[in-house]
Amino acid sequence: MKNRFLLLVVKGLLVFPLLLFGLWLLKLVYFPGFEAKKAVAIIEAAEENIFDTILKDRQPVPRGHFHLVDEFVSQPEVNPPLCLTCHGTFPHSKEKKVRSLLNFHTGFISCSVCHARQKPGQTGVTFMWVDRRTGQVVSKVKGQYGKYTAKIFPIRISDSGEPQRIFRPISDKAARQFLKLKDQFTHDQVARAKIKLHANISEKPVFCSDCHRKDGYLDFAALGFPKMRVAHLVSTEVVGLVNKYRTFYMPSKIDFGAEGSVE
Repeated sequence: MKNRFLLLVVKGLLVFPLLLFGLWLLKLVYFPGFEAKKAVAIIEAAEENIFDTILKDRQPVPRGHFHLVDEFVSQPEVNPPLCLTCHGTFPHSKEKKVRSLLNFHTGFISCSVCHARQKPGQTGVTFMWVDRRTGQVVSKVKGQYGKYTAKIFPIRISDSGEPQRIFRPISDKAARQFLKLKDQFTHDQVARAKIKLHANISEKPVFCSDCHRKDGYLDFAALGFPKMRVAHLVSTEVVGLVNKYRTFYMPSKIDFGAEGSVE
């Protein structure tokens, strides 16, 4: 009798979970609305008081800059290019098609690299990184995608082959003297002064395709760029875009979401 009772208890323990599972399946298949109402009720309960919380919180919503601010262009330097004193941080404005690309370069290349073009075979000047904070020539630079802790400058090399000083095509003293006296000059005198100041500036500056090609104006490997990065720099699609497409056509009207608009 005792054994029979224990057998019934064991069978009941085995059958009861199966019975519950079967009932749950029946409800899920034939009465799915119960589960949906339960889920909705849980969500509504969780979001019930969110607006009360917002009303009680008087703190302003933290906001950053709407536009991205590139501190690598505007940060202070020990050796800022003199050109930027007169021409501004973003000096390129004439060529609408490429001015954004050219202004982007001012964050890691000094003006004299492109605008005091070294002649083929010219010796005594090479291109090296100069640390922004210390003003010292460095061989290794940390950074990526144009955000570097140093900037490329033309550097005069001594007879022994050691870096000597930054090559400046414009005298710092002369530039400051011009800024001090320019308001006293007539229009013609300003023009003559600018001719003197820009005497060592190349008539034709270095352009995108001069550097971004194999054996280009800048030796990217010598500047420390890794092999994969060099391969990208000499085959960049941007140069192809600039060289191949002379005219860019923009749609005269864009009406997003209007009836009949292209999705």
